Amino acid sequence: MSLPEVRMSVRAVVETTLHDSDLCPAGSAMRRMREGTVAHRARQSAAQEEERVYRAEVALHASYRTPELVLRVSGRADGILTGADGAVIIEEIKLGMADAPLLPAHRAQAAFYGHMLCQQEGLEGVRLRVVYVDIGGAVLRSYEEEMSALSLHALFDELCAPAAKREAQKLARRQARDASLAALAFPFGAYREGQRRFAANVYVAIRERKRLFAQAPTGIGKTMAALYPALRAVGEGLCGRVLFLTARTTGRRSAMDAMARIQKAGAQVMAVEIAAKDKVCPHAVRDCRPEVCDRAKGFYNRLPQALGEAADGGLFGSAQIAELAERYALCPFELSLELSRLADVVVGDYNYVYDPFVALDGLLQMPGGAALLVDEAHQLAPRVQDGHSAVADEGELRALRREAGRAMGRTSGLYRALGSAIRALYALAEDPAFESGRLEAPPQALGSAMEAVQEQASRALALGGGMVAAQAFSLATGWCFASGRFCERYAVLTEGAKRHARVRLLLLCAAPEILARAKRARGTVYFSATLAPFDAARRMLGSAEGDAFLSLPSPFDPQRLQARIAPIDLRYAFREQTAPQVAKAILEHLQAHAGHALICFPSYAYMARIAAMLKEARLEKTQIALEARAMGEDEKNALLSAFDRPAGECRMALCCVLGGAFSEGIDLAGDRLQNVIIVSTGLPQPDARVRAMQQYHQEQGEDGFFLCMTLPGMVRVMQAAGRLIRTEQDSGALLLIDSRFCAPRTRALLRGTLVGDALGL
Repeated sequence: MSLPEVRMSVRAVVETTLHDSDLCPAGSAMRRMREGTVAHRARQSAAQEEERVYRAEVALHASYRTPELVLRVSGRADGILTGADGAVIIEEIKLGMADAPLLPAHRAQAAFYGHMLCQQEGLEGVRLRVVYVDIGGAVLRSYEEEMSALSLHALFDELCAPAAKREAQKLARRQARDASLAALAFPFGAYREGQRRFAANVYVAIRERKRLFAQAPTGIGKTMAALYPALRAVGEGLCGRVLFLTARTTGRRSAMDAMARIQKAGAQVMAVEIAAKDKVCPHAVRDCRPEVCDRAKGFYNRLPQALGEAADGGLFGSAQIAELAERYALCPFELSLELSRLADVVVGDYNYVYDPFVALDGLLQMPGGAALLVDEAHQLAPRVQDGHSAVADEGELRALRREAGRAMGRTSGLYRALGSAIRALYALAEDPAFESGRLEAPPQALGSAMEAVQEQASRALALGGGMVAAQAFSLATGWCFASGRFCERYAVLTEGAKRHARVRLLLLCAAPEILARAKRARGTVYFSATLAPFDAARRMLGSAEGDAFLSLPSPFDPQRLQARIAPIDLRYAFREQTAPQVAKAILEHLQAHAGHALICFPSYAYMARIAAMLKEARLEKTQIALEARAMGEDEKNALLSAFDRPAGECRMALCCVLGGAFSEGIDLAGDRLQNVIIVSTGLPQPDARVRAMQQYHQEQGEDGFFLCMTLPGMVRVMQAAGRLIRTEQDSGALLLIDSRFCAPRTRALLRGTLVGDALGL
């Protein structure tokens, strides 16, 4: 019986034992990686000119065998040449300084390639050469050492042993996992109506490595119906892991709750939640430099103990990761990333797959590949567009320059570079073309200035520049990225005057970027209660051969939903005039229907206007509360907790905005919510951003108004309406206020939904 094979890179094996001690800030690490690549190429080019025979990037491999597995180790030697004395030289190139010491990991990497070459070509030994070079490839320091084939083999075995031991532990856990998943029954015993069909389609999408677009109504149990078949696919070897992506904290919580139930049903799985770095940082002010942060200093020295404690698997939500990080004085965010490399299920934000700067490419590249489960997929395209767009704002640049001056002085390179970017923006604002609101291409002078900001911020980070350097680096890198890939799918939008100038590089359609990620996955499932019409979804999420579509009807009795339309004119020009009618309709609904209520508005300003009228009415035993901009999690939870008290004691009427934190993603089943009132059809504000996207789709021969205005608005409406009926036992009353709900195209979007059935459409 042949042993299982595990493939690892030379660097990964070496760094199992010989690793760095401290965490390196992301900006500094990116700079070192970029400069290291340039330095490698420069040194290799120079060496090829100097030497008669210099082979660069030579692919080599070797194996290490244990009773449990065969470890296949491979990599590319930076350079192989023959010395004047006839000795074969293995050259390992590293970016460094003139006084750079020989690091054990660098020597070991060269030794690995030496061992591989000795095995491949039957050599008795080689000369190892580790050279430290500057960014131009000039050698600053060189270390040479003769090693016999026997010594090289011994060092190879010595460093492979701990890596193989760790891989054997992972293999044993995977085998136990697969056995448990093979025996795993659906955790709820019985499927809800439509749930089995959804689960079957998810499994097929992963098995066939295709994309599934699924619209399934709120309350059907989409999260479990997606995770259960995906894990069965993992157990059968159809994929190596599952990435469950969502846009909201509530979505992550639902996924982790589902994983807890799956584990309780007998699955021996490991699930890890990745939360935003800013939200999990234990310090009041986040500064990731090891000389400042005790969690970054010595991080990799303490990490193995924490990973050892987690080696048997289990559930690692944000709270569990925080506890583990506290015990070993580790950065919770970086610990979650390390744990995610071991996990069977990773739960996190869209950004960790789709954002060009935040994406963790290793999640898709791990052995066996990953299946993507994209929750609330109607939100994906706008998020990806934002991640690939960039903004240069005069006010933000001035604030950064001010902070750079305080932190580094006004003579610092970063301060001067930010000043140049501000002046470039001033000059641009004085150009008559700026007033038109749109430019044909990214302005070159501003682009050059932002490149200088990126370079100076990178240098400042390497010297301990702190948060201002990190923020400047992020801003400038986003601009350089977007301007570097500018094409017909981008627009350059301008606004403001000289002192408040703003330029946005806006990605108008993210379908190619979304499709590219799907091609790297072992099947992708986009699911939402509001994904249809599918033609529109494919335009926004990309179109590929073999795409499958599933639309499930609501399993709930429409008789349990009382729905009606109040046909009041809510077009923008008439809102002030009809505001008293809107307030009256809301009051009449609240007086006629008992229970807590959610009242959704098209904007914060209009919400405040109507809420003031509602408060003036002084409804008995009713608390009128308002959603505020940029509310924290604790503030949101405090408002939601009011829905837990009996409505007879004091009814909560929460006013919120369509598309916000309370109109989507919250679950208030049973008596916690019995009324939803939706004011307007939710059309986005027709600002420059929306108009540019609308124009782009029109030029592509599509209905731009429908894709960019009507459909997003009705998605917001249906998401808000979906807060009401969450289980078969729920009942409630829905009021839609807007005469446009009577329009044929709007009614067509409602038809076939629970709301449409309740309205008799």
